[in-house]
Amino acid sequence: MRKRRLSSAVSENAQKEKFRAIIDNVTSLTMYNENKRAICIIRKDLAKDYEIEVDASEAPVLNKLMSEPEPYETSMAEIKILQQEIFPLIDSFKAVFGEEKELKLHAIKLAIGGSINDYVTIQERDLEKFDVNPTLTGLRDFVKENNDSILGFLDSEYVSEEGNVIYLSCGKKNVTDNIYSFKIKILASMQQRSYFLQQEHKYYGLQLFIMIESKKPNDDKLLDFLKELGIDWELIFFRRRLAIHDWTEIECERNSDSLKNFIRAKYNNLNYFDINNIIRLISKNELPFKVVDKMGSLLYKMKSERALQIQEKKFDKSRYQEGIYLNNSIENRTYENRTNNDNSRVIDEYSLTLKKAEIAAAANIACAYLGIQKEITFDRDISIDDILKYQEELTNF
Repeated sequence: MRKRRLSSAVSENAQKEKFRAIIDNVTSLTMYNENKRAICIIRKDLAKDYEIEVDASEAPVLNKLMSEPEPYETSMAEIKILQQEIFPLIDSFKAVFGEEKELKLHAIKLAIGGSINDYVTIQERDLEKFDVNPTLTGLRDFVKENNDSILGFLDSEYVSEEGNVIYLSCGKKNVTDNIYSFKIKILASMQQRSYFLQQEHKYYGLQLFIMIESKKPNDDKLLDFLKELGIDWELIFFRRRLAIHDWTEIECERNSDSLKNFIRAKYNNLNYFDINNIIRLISKNELPFKVVDKMGSLLYKMKSERALQIQEKKFDKSRYQEGIYLNNSIENRTYENRTNNDNSRVIDEYSLTLKKAEIAAAANIACAYLGIQKEITFDRDISIDDILKYQEELTNF
């Protein structure tokens, strides 16, 4: 039996997942998952708690001489942002990923001087021209030793295509086998300027972004880092999973086609006949959605185990036939080759059709597991002895 293909739209949606969570009044989180690429973005609004100084820049003249445009205003953020929001992230990062891991500094511009009207700027590129690779840990130590003379940090880069003014950028690639990259940025979005003017009465709304790109959204190191930040990821995932389940339950109980589609998508080794027999039994006994879900889980495991057992038996038979292979004539060898090739084929779980007694046994086990006391009505051609036999088998799953 050929496996029924899901529509391209359903298949594509099954591989994608995106949601947003509000952690508190300044912190939010967005998770995006597609195939073998997951992105976690943590955003913190710095405009509510920190001040920023804005002044006119030399951009009206400078932009005519340079290939990369500069913003027409220059802005300076409080050094407290680095001390209170950025530097503690170093300890969290090292606690999860290892003390030897360092975050490379890509963009920072510090104001060194005596007052807001008397300072000079230095950048990470001033070290790079001496082939020195600046790190976030090194920046922390430098700020600690020169705290009195560092007034703040300024806009370091203007990305005109994105409309973003970058104040800090650092990161590391290939953090672990599963985490492709880890980035920290402080930026102000020109696209969101009107929002911050309205809400915070500030011309620039600074925001902290932590971006983690990984192979899967539930990587242990990623979740450990979220816990280091005080983000209760278990509660976030639980709320989302519970809400999706409840909504799915309502839709499936209202529409049998939705129920069939749900079973087909979630338990993809159950074939057309399996699903129809399950729905028929459920409808006949008016069983709730949670029973169907539990039945699907049990029968999915049973079919997987059944296919594995059949494959192992065929493998053992083919090994036995190899023992007598060399003693056969050439004609018999040709026949044996055909037999071995047939036996070595991988068993397709989907092509195995469940017996009605197996489905009935799964219904009994599911009801007992969920505490539903109901006498289930079966078709007359189903043997009670067979049901009891398969119930014993299903209790192992």
